[in-house]
Amino acid sequence: MPIYVTCVLEKDMTPALARGIQELQHAAFPHTSEFAHQRWWHTPLSPEELWFVARRDGRLVGSVRLVLRRITTAAGDYVVGGLANVCSHPDARGCGAAKACALAAQEKIAHGGTMDFGLLFCAVRVRDFYAKLGWTVVTNDVIFGAPPSRHGYGVPALSGYAMIFPGRLATADWPTGGIDLNGQNW
Repeated sequence: MPIYVTCVLEKDMTPALARGIQELQHAAFPHTSEFAHQRWWHTPLSPEELWFVARRDGRLVGSVRLVLRRITTAAGDYVVGGLANVCSHPDARGCGAAKACALAAQEKIAHGGTMDFGLLFCAVRVRDFYAKLGWTVVTNDVIFGAPPSRHGYGVPALSGYAMIFPGRLATADWPTGGIDLNGQNW
């Protein structure tokens, strides 16, 4: 059965789709308490964010959230599309739903004209999944936390958990040194 992916702006999200995504995430991540009552992990929703949702035979089977964020580096500020909440329903694992959503989000990062890079954070066990889709591991120290993170509220992310994807800029243009997410991670 084919998988169909659609893109929805957060501000255009229907209550039924919002509930469906939250239920999907809770099924995909049953031990993550946040998904029992909301659709986000650390970063609350913003009206301009995008959701890529996959359906197979009319059923919601996968989703990806694209968080838009201005990050700060020693080389200047960059706009990133943060890949978040990548999931597929446990009953549909292996059908390509998460991959299809991630590829649709990557298309928006690469050709949407507003994002310098894609940025995601993941566990080592899933890095190969993203690497096969074109993501590259970066080893910058990443500061995140409750605003304002540059004033000591942030905590460094573990090196090697961040990956990037080219947007308006090539992977080779990714800055060296520390990265401030200017807020919580996603």
